Amino acid sequence: MNTPYWYTRTFWTLALGLFLNAYVFGVSAVALTWIPDSRPLAIWLLIWSPLWLSVGVVLGGWWPDSAGRRQVLRWGPFGYALGALLLWYSDRVWAALTGSGFLMVTAGIDSNVILTYSRELLPPATRRAAMFFEINFVNLGGLALAAAAFWGGPSGIAGERHLVAFIPALLVGISLILRWGLPESILWKYESVGPNRPGWQAVFSIRFLVAVCFAFANTTGFSLLSYAYGAEFLPRYFRMIFLVSTATAFMVGLWARLWARIPPRLLLAGGYGLATAAAYALYRVVSPTTWRFWLALFFLSAMTSITYLAEDTFKTGGWPSRMRARLTSAVRVTALLGDIGVLLATHRTRPEYFLRVMIIVWAVGWMAALLWWRQAQAPEP
Repeated sequence: MNTPYWYTRTFWTLALGLFLNAYVFGVSAVALTWIPDSRPLAIWLLIWSPLWLSVGVVLGGWWPDSAGRRQVLRWGPFGYALGALLLWYSDRVWAALTGSGFLMVTAGIDSNVILTYSRELLPPATRRAAMFFEINFVNLGGLALAAAAFWGGPSGIAGERHLVAFIPALLVGISLILRWGLPESILWKYESVGPNRPGWQAVFSIRFLVAVCFAFANTTGFSLLSYAYGAEFLPRYFRMIFLVSTATAFMVGLWARLWARIPPRLLLAGGYGLATAAAYALYRVVSPTTWRFWLALFFLSAMTSITYLAEDTFKTGGWPSRMRARLTSAVRVTALLGDIGVLLATHRTRPEYFLRVMIIVWAVGWMAALLWWRQAQAPEP
């Protein structure tokens, strides 16, 4: 009798890693609330996370394909510890950003190898449901940061900064102990010593193109909704928007086993289509003083969660194990560069223009999902 995946040490080790990845991703955006007049620095703080995450993702593509998944995972907690300590003792913006940068590089390496390792280690019969449930810990990490920022705010900037830094510092020891006993990926070990089959031609495939579009839509759509919109236009509501969007995403993700039963093409096409419609509804109701705004925010956050579960699982599939980390990294870095470009392009624009761009971003994911739908012979993720 097979042990359910949620009873295994491997599952909870990887889920905790994704929790830490998501938690640290939003730290630089939350740092906007630590600066009295943050608007001149807003764009740099918003692109800080995807910029340094990209550096980590590049390393997280090359390193695990060369040295193995287990070896890279063991070093992750040390990077989180260093970043958390720098953040804890920082009393200047540059020091806080340095700590955040260390956290982001670590998160980039860690998240890439975790997604790659999960694809290769989890049993095929339950892999999709397990990965959906595991990836929902990304939503939980964002929610934990939002809660720390929301309830830590009244204690002052120093108190909030210490609370934000305390959570990754607390989990580092647990994560290190859990990771030390992980096995190496058999698929990577087999292919790393097998014949040198070509793999980079995959970047010219339809699958790679749609994977980039999916990753771009989710990364950029989430950044625009949860971080940039509140920070740029509604600073009074930033913490509440962040809390509502991440709480909604996590609650919807708790139904991961249900979403995993839906055929992938249908889930992707329906999810991105409804996300585009929800972004349009938010555009029609700009004011946060009406209940319709919060309803549109709730619905868009729900669709963000569903599509994220599907696309994060999708982008690790279809690649040879020998190059899986590097190809997954290529998808993610391309999407992150697009995210940085959109954040720069929408800086200091009018709210209406900003929300129109958000609609276009989600429409890119929808068009990619419809393109993938037409690939009738393509393997399902």
